[in-house]
This record gives sequence, C-alpha cells and structure tokens, in this order.
Amino acid sequence: MRVREVNRYDDAFRVGALSLLARSGRSIPAVAADLGIPVATLRHWYNVGMARSRKAKQALPTTTPSTTAPTNETLQQKVARLERENEELRRANAELEMDRAILKKAAAFFVKESE
Repeated sequence: MRVREVNRYDDAFRVGALSLLARSGRSIPAVAADLGIPVATLRHWYNVGMARSRKAKQALPTTTPSTTAPTNETLQQKVARLERENEELRRANAELEMDRAILKKAAAFFVKESE
C-alpha cells in the first residue's frame, strides 16, 4: 500500500499564490502548474478566500465615500479627505510590497527545491 505524502504550505506561500492568481489574470490550472501545486489545492485556497471576502464585504457599511471631491468642501474638510486617501494609498502600497516580497520568497523556494 502506498502512503500518500501530504504537502504543507505556509501562509506566506498561500497568500503569494493567491496574489499571483489575482494579478496574473491566468486560470487556476495555469498558475497551479507554474507553482508546482495541485489544481485542487489552489482552487480550495481561492474558494476559501472568496468566502472570507464575501463575509467581510457583508460586514462593511453599505455607504461608501465618494471618490470625487465635493465642490463645496472647506479647507479642513479637504485636508481631512486627502489625509484619508493618503492613508488608504499607503496601506495599499504596503500590501503590494508584502505581496512582492512573498512572491520573491516563493520563487527562491522553488529554485532551491529544484536544485
């Protein structure tokens, strides 16, 4: 009887794989093949992530701030709005930098494993 080996992937690898899937625009099987993981594994991670994001979106308030500046805002309101936008952009930038670092680590892992 053959014993099946179970691969364990760390959270950083999972996040990197899902980021690659989201940013590349390629199919799940194509990304899974590039990463050397089973298609079912990547599909499961994707489905779990989608379920979590749906729950998170349901928990958010239904009103969203306008992306265009109001024409009659005061100077203090404008400064506050711009500071909020700046903070959102900083968070997004930090997330992108983290995704990039994760993908670098994943690439190094695969290079090391293939040797």
